[in-house]
Amino acid sequence: MSTRPFRVFSNLSYLCVCSFFAVLLLPIQRKTELLLICLVLSVFFAYLKGDPPYTFRVAGDFVVAKRTTGPSDIKLEIQNYQQLLKSAKKTGSDRIESSEFNAGGHSWVLVMYPKGNKNDYGSDHVSFYLRLVNIPTEGGAVLASFTFFIFDKKRKTYITIITTKDRRFDATHPEWGIARALHVDDFTDEANGLLINNSCAIGAEVYVLQDIPKIARLFLVEKTPDRTHTWRVKNYTKLRDDKYSPSFRIEGYSWKLHLHPKRNETGKNRYLSLYLCLQEPANLTRGWKLHVEYTLSIKGQISGKDHEKTAGFWFDSNNAQHGFDKFLRLTDLKKGSGHDEILTIEANLKKMFTVQ
Repeated sequence: MSTRPFRVFSNLSYLCVCSFFAVLLLPIQRKTELLLICLVLSVFFAYLKGDPPYTFRVAGDFVVAKRTTGPSDIKLEIQNYQQLLKSAKKTGSDRIESSEFNAGGHSWVLVMYPKGNKNDYGSDHVSFYLRLVNIPTEGGAVLASFTFFIFDKKRKTYITIITTKDRRFDATHPEWGIARALHVDDFTDEANGLLINNSCAIGAEVYVLQDIPKIARLFLVEKTPDRTHTWRVKNYTKLRDDKYSPSFRIEGYSWKLHLHPKRNETGKNRYLSLYLCLQEPANLTRGWKLHVEYTLSIKGQISGKDHEKTAGFWFDSNNAQHGFDKFLRLTDLKKGSGHDEILTIEANLKKMFTVQ
């Protein structure tokens, strides 16, 4: 795959100017000295101008350029960047997604892989993609070109990665982008200006821009002293059907716990299933997302210790429940005594990020 370092383009003009003046000042036979002077002067003028030290390596279908104006379709301002990455690492999530935005009569989502899309050979690089949300049915497709934006806060300019080839978005390939935009170290080094004070800004433009631009913000929800809820289930050994806890509120959102005591499609009658449910998802604004890192536990189980599992999930209007089909094997479930057997279940919502 051919690559094109971004700095070559910005320094080419300096090299041409230097060559012109060097030809006027030196005899033609001194070609070696001429070449050396041209190279030295090129680097010198580039230094004075303050060219960015980072390098973009893009395939032949993309061009890198600068722009003073921001994206017209979607701008995603990411705060608490490092905390988000740590939370994602714990839960196995490898991407950051914007809220939905409209361009060309279709809904899209901007996707960023901070550590690279490994499935597209993007390891150790920052990857950017666009995903079509409302995929056409019956074999339909959407042809689109697009531009990714990264804001250089130090130089007050936008770095744009422009596709030179239309992409076909359809049911078999709803997501297109660039896997190796730039190295992770170049992106996270504050001296380069792309990630400063643990925040950055990215964006995208898609095809013919017709709609009012939307700014999406991804930020860490401030933590209250207690994000834990305890649910005590009486006579749990007699349960045969699903059981839901009373609603409880954490950080302004309403939740429930969902317990399936005997069976589920995956568990096949051998496991207790446990889920975290977001209440009233139909009332949420279209495109709203909430990423939650949470732990579900049953107290005092194996050898007297709590049995717990941790996960992370993007909750939205179409995905309001997440949890574990095989939370605890029924043979490992500690039995109570008497007629008032109590199963103590605890939910701890550790970290919450919102995209609005």
